[in-house]
Amino acid sequence: MTCFERIRENRFILIMRRIGVKYVSDAAKALYEGGVRAYEVCFDPSDPDSVKNVQKSIETIKTLYGGSVSVGAGTVLSPDGVDAAAEAGAEFIVAPNTDPDVIGRTKERGLVSVPGAYTPTEIVNAYKEGGDLIKIFPILPDGEAYLKNVISPLSHIPFIVTGGIRPDTVKKFLDCGPVAVAAGASIITNADCISGEYEKIKRLAIAHTEVCMQQ
Repeated sequence: MTCFERIRENRFILIMRRIGVKYVSDAAKALYEGGVRAYEVCFDPSDPDSVKNVQKSIETIKTLYGGSVSVGAGTVLSPDGVDAAAEAGAEFIVAPNTDPDVIGRTKERGLVSVPGAYTPTEIVNAYKEGGDLIKIFPILPDGEAYLKNVISPLSHIPFIVTGGIRPDTVKKFLDCGPVAVAAGASIITNADCISGEYEKIKRLAIAHTEVCMQQ
């Protein structure tokens, strides 16, 4: 199964942001038991150790689950970030913005490109630049009306939704027609990992993924 096929089948991407490297293995296991099959490990531009930490986290998840999951990198803001993620085994590259250089390098490396956009012009430009999936961001929990309006004339463009995904909003956003939705803080935080709240993380993951698999 390709990365794109796995995302399309499971319809959910877990955003792993600012999770300490030493917690990633236990967190990934709890998330996997909760139905997660696509992990986005985010760079932190304010952290000088971010590249090393993201690479280690990607490698850890890939070692645990191999070809049964897809692992990508998020908040990728430069071609160097694409290269760092690719070297660690990332299969998809997510950004909050549309940068032609990032998209170009992603395609050169044979990875799935997921640039961020919000307005109709931004969405179309991201797709024209080579984005495989367009991340419509940020969408707030009550943003489905905007999403429906903006997507209606752009139904040929595959997209994902991030920014307002919670157990109570998953279905209404999936009903807008995205390939997948993505969420992070509504499932996992570093504080929960520090406290060893892995059953809670698993339970919250199930609350999201079960809805996705029913759609």
